Amino acid sequence: MVQYSLAAALLLVGLAVDVSSAAGLVSCDPCIDRSKVKIGVVHHGPPDDVYWSGMNGSIRRGASDVGIDLVFDPLQNVGLGDQDLIFEKMVAQIDRYCASGEVHGLLASLPDESVAEALKVSCAEVPVVTFNAGPDLAAENGFKFFGQNETEAGFDAGSGLAKVATTEKFCCSNHAPGVDVLADRCGGMRAGVESVGKANAFDVPVDQHVSNCTAWAAAIEENCSPDEGKGWDTIGIYLAGPANHQCGLEFLRDHPEAYATASDVSEWVYTAMVEKLNMLFAIDQQSYLQGYLPFSYLTLWVTIDQVAENTMVTTGPHRVTEPPTEHFQLCASNNFEVCDEEDGNDIPMPEPDAEKGGDTNNFIADEEDNIGGGKSEAEPETNVEGTENSGGDEDNAVGDEGGEMPDSRSLRQTTDFTHQIGLMIGGLIMALGGFLLAN
Repeated sequence: MVQYSLAAALLLVGLAVDVSSAAGLVSCDPCIDRSKVKIGVVHHGPPDDVYWSGMNGSIRRGASDVGIDLVFDPLQNVGLGDQDLIFEKMVAQIDRYCASGEVHGLLASLPDESVAEALKVSCAEVPVVTFNAGPDLAAENGFKFFGQNETEAGFDAGSGLAKVATTEKFCCSNHAPGVDVLADRCGGMRAGVESVGKANAFDVPVDQHVSNCTAWAAAIEENCSPDEGKGWDTIGIYLAGPANHQCGLEFLRDHPEAYATASDVSEWVYTAMVEKLNMLFAIDQQSYLQGYLPFSYLTLWVTIDQVAENTMVTTGPHRVTEPPTEHFQLCASNNFEVCDEEDGNDIPMPEPDAEKGGDTNNFIADEEDNIGGGKSEAEPETNVEGTENSGGDEDNAVGDEGGEMPDSRSLRQTTDFTHQIGLMIGGLIMALGGFLLAN
């Protein structure tokens, strides 16, 4: 009995010293080391796709900014048209990441029920967030989701085209027939057209490879040409994804009377707007947010076991009716690349707002300055009561005779050490109490 009581008390000492995170996955003694947090990513997009190459950039930046270890192996040599193979490879990746314990958390797209089932079975003990595709599947299976309702996006595109007085025929350029996202967008377009009291809306399968715009245009002309005796101003085309944008731009140049809307934004959509072609608007799902935001969410879930209650973070649909500034387009073309610390030292600070009394001199302090204590050379020193100090009164200085205040790191280290000593002493007292009670 004495041995068990003493052992239990000593266990309390150990728990007092080795505090783990709420999720129990990463130690927080003396702090959480995020570099040891492994978060995996599985999605259905091929890396050479114009849309997914940008998404992959936001995924890597989101992981880098929160400091976790990214486990990410994009599907190789799989086109969007080979859906069964895509789903099979996604399921295999999910099983490998979760069932083997390779990751602490997982970010996954949900293009098919087989993927949702794999997440439920293999990742039952792993925090999972879904994104981009499958909001309905996410809701049905209890997963958090970052993205947009694709049916709503298509509805907006279709109703916008149908509200043009002259339009009579509407086609959805579908570069990936069979993909749920495209089915939702094109179905939403048809519903949007009907909501305005028009009909004759349908899908047109097109080549997903943007280099083959001749075949793309031929598919539209064959299936969506004006009725006899009518002009191209009766035609509304929904470019249902970035794979259609370049060819869509060329088509509008060749058929300037036709009207178009687009899902997602790109340099080709912006060019159509600049050239005053009939590009009514684009529907931006803000995909950078979809790839970036889940990492802070997952990291906090894994390390401190705190999860927001909302089940869906909606990043779209966001209607874009005019091109952004050249500055923004430059940033977008670079996928919003962020300077590393050593690269960003020469970036000028923004000018202060005189009306608000802003002072950018205090934003960055030298390494020897205390946090919040940076002063410009022209700024007079003040004592603790706010009056100017001529420099002759050293009694008002804060700190010991050396005149230096310990920095925040030193204070934190001292506090952490004191806290640990207190925990050890408390644990020893509990151990002694348990020993005495047992006797």
